[in-house]
Amino acid sequence: MHERIQQIIDNTANWLGLDAYYLKRHSFSKNIEGKICYVVTMEWFPNGKAETDDGLNPPGTAVVDVEVESEQIKSILFVEDISYAKREELSNLYQNSEKIIEWIEELTGLEFGKQFQLIHETADTMRFRAAIDNIPIYPEGTIEVSFNQNGQLTTFYIDGVFPKQEEVEWEPFSLTPANYKPIAKQQCKLLEIPMEDLQAWKKIFGIATVFIMNRNQEVLPYEIVEDYYPCTTLNKILTWQGETEQPISLTPIGVTMEITETEALTAEAISELEPISKPIISKASQEIKLLLQQELPDESGKWKITSIKREPYFLIATLNLVESSNRFIQPRLKVILDVNTIKVLNYVDNRFLLTIFEDFSAAKPPIISRDIAFEKLSNQIEVTPVYVYHQELERYLLCGKVACRYGVDAVSEKMIDLGEPLYSFGNT
Repeated sequence: MHERIQQIIDNTANWLGLDAYYLKRHSFSKNIEGKICYVVTMEWFPNGKAETDDGLNPPGTAVVDVEVESEQIKSILFVEDISYAKREELSNLYQNSEKIIEWIEELTGLEFGKQFQLIHETADTMRFRAAIDNIPIYPEGTIEVSFNQNGQLTTFYIDGVFPKQEEVEWEPFSLTPANYKPIAKQQCKLLEIPMEDLQAWKKIFGIATVFIMNRNQEVLPYEIVEDYYPCTTLNKILTWQGETEQPISLTPIGVTMEITETEALTAEAISELEPISKPIISKASQEIKLLLQQELPDESGKWKITSIKREPYFLIATLNLVESSNRFIQPRLKVILDVNTIKVLNYVDNRFLLTIFEDFSAAKPPIISRDIAFEKLSNQIEVTPVYVYHQELERYLLCGKVACRYGVDAVSEKMIDLGEPLYSFGNT
């Protein structure tokens, strides 16, 4: 074992007070959270305990992830909320919010208020999200700490991105109703939404959640903002003739993130994923067309590629019907390609979900106009300052998150509480 790894193991045991434990095993893997980094996972068994008859870790096992490069703890989990760890500092945290926050600051190097904020607290759990001066960010970062009934720490994890001050473009928030209401009106759409309690479709006007840049009122769709992986928007209709002469063998999708100790020690963290080039888009489009020609031979010209996203191990292409309806749940294909070879691995067709609604009665025609519906909804719009990571500028820019959790029944004109804002239309 390399001395650096041994040092991480020893520090973990000391830091958590694992005198009543022994290290059963450890492994290495890639971790993806805004960048690709490398993690050592340790499984500490209580002394005298072994795996269960089912091959599971025994109750009280401490599973700890530590980033190799920074030696920062990324997660702690005690199996079945049972802990035999003994460290005075950790035993004094329970139900003491101030001490928990100080402990998180020391552990992560983050500053409360400036880089993370409290969003949920109960007697045994505190949950935080990434922020810039108490303003939320997108994509999100989260921190959670929880305790068992004995007041012992049993869960900690930090996930996602927490920006540095130098990554932020500072500016005063200046969006006004004159800025955002015309944009919100453009996002007011007539949808058919399935109502399970009524076993019927209803036509409802709703407002899609979008982000408006503070500096120039540029509109950023929610589905792009919520993800830090590079994504290219397309509108490419796929057509073909006859049967394919290049059969594609579909394979189960599985990702092995485990790596060797040498790789974990020598590989450098990748700060960002490469953008999707035009040759890759062209190659991916051709492969997707061959897939559809094989799997859906009678549907030439019916599908279009709407986006291709690069993830660490795959390219994910989203396809929608060329002739779409206003139903909230739209037919959609997700095609998974190998990120290196740009070959199709498999695909998912969501149309099987639509069979659930086959017996729902059809929606009645709308009576009111979009103008009337928006007038009813306009006072229910919520605009929240947020910082959004702009992939091209590689900076966090101030935006207004425009959302509305209400809709208007297009027949009865009644306001309907949808429970939460409609983040993305037609992409379910």
